[in-house]
Amino acid sequence: MHRRSAQFASIIALLIISCCFTYTGCTKYAKGFLSPYIDYAVNQLIITRGRNNTSYTLNTDGSTTPMTVSWTHIYDSAGNIVDTLFARKYATTIWTGSYDPTVDTTLTSITAIQGTDSLPAVYLNPSNGEIITYASTINIPLGTYTMDIKITNPGGTETLSKLMSLTFVDGAYIETSPQQGNFENNTVVAGTATTGPNFFNGPNDPFDSVIITQTAASPNQLVVVVTDKFGTPFSPASGELVKRPNAGLDPNPPFLPNLQDYSFGTYQPSDTGFSLQFPIVPFPTAGQITASAQGDGNNMYYRIPTQYVVIDSTSAWSGNSAGNYYLGSADPHYLGQFTNGKYDYLLRIPIQVFVPGSYVLYIKILDITHR
Repeated sequence: MHRRSAQFASIIALLIISCCFTYTGCTKYAKGFLSPYIDYAVNQLIITRGRNNTSYTLNTDGSTTPMTVSWTHIYDSAGNIVDTLFARKYATTIWTGSYDPTVDTTLTSITAIQGTDSLPAVYLNPSNGEIITYASTINIPLGTYTMDIKITNPGGTETLSKLMSLTFVDGAYIETSPQQGNFENNTVVAGTATTGPNFFNGPNDPFDSVIITQTAASPNQLVVVVTDKFGTPFSPASGELVKRPNAGLDPNPPFLPNLQDYSFGTYQPSDTGFSLQFPIVPFPTAGQITASAQGDGNNMYYRIPTQYVVIDSTSAWSGNSAGNYYLGSADPHYLGQFTNGKYDYLLRIPIQVFVPGSYVLYIKILDITHR
């Protein structure tokens, strides 16, 4: 009986200890748990001014949810508090409804589910700590800033000093080559999709002189002008700059993608170029392409029919790392001109717009002459 009593007493003691641990474990976080080790997976966000950007959400380290996240102070690189700069609000385009690119294919249908709100350039999502930036970051001076973040949940409040670093840099409002791909200049046998001489496809295309100009902060509009070596524009309205046929006996779709496919019904050809409007940036994106177009990154394809162009014949370029431009008849690659009526001229344009505004994209093709 003595041995059984001892065993029984040991079992009772273990149960009491277990209950104590269970009890203290439950009561320790009865009102919630807030970890002092909350952090971002990446605690530096590089922000290209004027572009939309999003950070990772907070890694909560098992903290009780829901939580409320806010910033308390933001400092510049010299340690000065610059709260006023980041508290300033700007008119910002927002979605008021769900956007479906397969349904919302016109400018009217998209603007119907957009509105304007007054928001800071840098917005901190109060539920998960995600940092969202808008086009209004163009107003934030270049440099690196650090952010104190306060987190509150049923377990209490923690203020985490300089938890996130924000580095503002400049970038192109519109990217073409090399960021979005390469310009390509080549030919096809006139009136066909049969490949002719290929002039260049790679970095530092020598045949395309490109100038991009922002003409206004609004509306969101792109004007494209394509000219010959002397600056004479080709007329989309007169059929001098048209879609490029797809290859194959029965191609589907029949044409390679071009900006008209992304224009939301706003494409307007003229004698000097064409224009279109875009309701959202970045533009274009894969989700915006119409059912009739075949996506190819952000490459846009065009053809100049043979009756409108005289084409220089050139020898092959073995790259162009120096970034030289073709010099016409004075260039060592110049071999004369092709017989008129033999080839259509082809142009591929890589492009993506990142910042809202009105722009002119001017492309001078240096190995052709308008006729």
